[in-house]
Amino acid sequence: MAKKNAAAQAQKDNKKICKAVHQYSNEKISGEDMERLLDLAKSCMVVCNYVYQRYGGIKSLSKLYPGYTVQNEMTASGLREKLNLPTVYFYPAVFNALREIKTQWAHVKRNIYVAINENDRFTPEEKHYLRFVIKVGGCFENIVKGKPVQVPEEMAQKYESVVSGLQGNQKEHIGNLNRYLCRQVRKKLCKMHTEKFLYFSVWERGYRYGESKDQKGHDCHGIFLTTKERRKRIFIPLTDTNQYSGMLDIKLKPEKGSIEIIASVFSDIREHKDYTNEIGISLGLWDMITTSTGHIYGSEFGRMQKEIYDYRVCERRAYGKESGAPPRKKYIARREKMEETLKNYINREINRMFAEEKPAKLYMAKLPQHPGGGNARYLLRVWKKGYVTERLKWKCRQNGIEIVEVLGNGLSTECSVCGAYCEIRGQNRYEDFKCKNCGYEEDRKINAAKNALNRGKTGRQLNKVFPEEQSPE
Repeated sequence: MAKKNAAAQAQKDNKKICKAVHQYSNEKISGEDMERLLDLAKSCMVVCNYVYQRYGGIKSLSKLYPGYTVQNEMTASGLREKLNLPTVYFYPAVFNALREIKTQWAHVKRNIYVAINENDRFTPEEKHYLRFVIKVGGCFENIVKGKPVQVPEEMAQKYESVVSGLQGNQKEHIGNLNRYLCRQVRKKLCKMHTEKFLYFSVWERGYRYGESKDQKGHDCHGIFLTTKERRKRIFIPLTDTNQYSGMLDIKLKPEKGSIEIIASVFSDIREHKDYTNEIGISLGLWDMITTSTGHIYGSEFGRMQKEIYDYRVCERRAYGKESGAPPRKKYIARREKMEETLKNYINREINRMFAEEKPAKLYMAKLPQHPGGGNARYLLRVWKKGYVTERLKWKCRQNGIEIVEVLGNGLSTECSVCGAYCEIRGQNRYEDFKCKNCGYEEDRKINAAKNALNRGKTGRQLNKVFPEEQSPE
């Protein structure tokens, strides 16, 4: 019965999506109140750096999961009392720092996976062993600490089969592989530290929404935030009357005398009964999205991006590091406005694609890491193609659309009709695709989108991104 209830709850949670909503202060915060908020933020920064220094290394790896040990040790450290920091700010800072440390370890493991795969000196059996000990709980931790490998009982037989595949002296062989793993960890693990003190979090007990008087004596809606002073709260008028619960993130803007509040809210995934189609898409630098049905969404994407790129290059030459002059406020404001306009355009075009195509399943190629150098590297860095992918995936999840990544190798050079690969060297990249085998002609991006659809339907998939697999009842 308990398992059934847990499965039902998990299924219910899968129908929810978490999104961030923003609130803004309505008037300029007084200098005294801003100093109190800055003092809170700086104390939270000290807490984060303390956690980074104490638990960011190899020796504390065993304390990170599930994290109760860190919480208890931080309580006993006396740091909160020394900083005179309320618990509603202290523990969110601890857990935020802990989350960052866990994220770094996840990046370290991912980078080690890449290094293993790219190392041609390893045999397939050696690569299999290294991947196994990284993945199995307890093995990786003991190896990086220099302790004997301890495998869970249920994985002992599997471990023996992996070790038996290694050639030569197994003990010496395993020792060499373990030392390689330790070297990779020391190479990729960074010492964490932050100097950012304009951002902190607060638990629900540290604030309340309500009505009060603003600086002009008018009644207005706002939020009361706890301070270091006992029974003393700061009232900050807000531009809206919405009220949220749970942990809030506070972003300070002292130069403007304002704050931004970021709250996480859960909303139901939208259900569209008329979304029944399966389509393939191809993302581009000029035409944002091309579908297998032959439609283009975001035809102004490249032009808008080029305008931002040209503006940044032009202003960087005039007011950048070469002249030593700081960037102008007017330039920064215009650039931010241009980027915000582009982001709004991207979201509108994705919504328009959903409304017209009505997809239940969407196939797309996994984007590769673009090499390139010089101006090309800078161009790709400022290009918003990654933002398009992130928004597309999020909106698919929000609308209950399944998005599947397919193999992208040769997607634009394969004929979507006969499957033949066509060499495109010497051809203009803007010309239509021409198959030398069957004579099929089509726009390059449409042909690539059709290939994404074909590969998805024939099972040449990398992974299913959304929705998450539901546990069987």
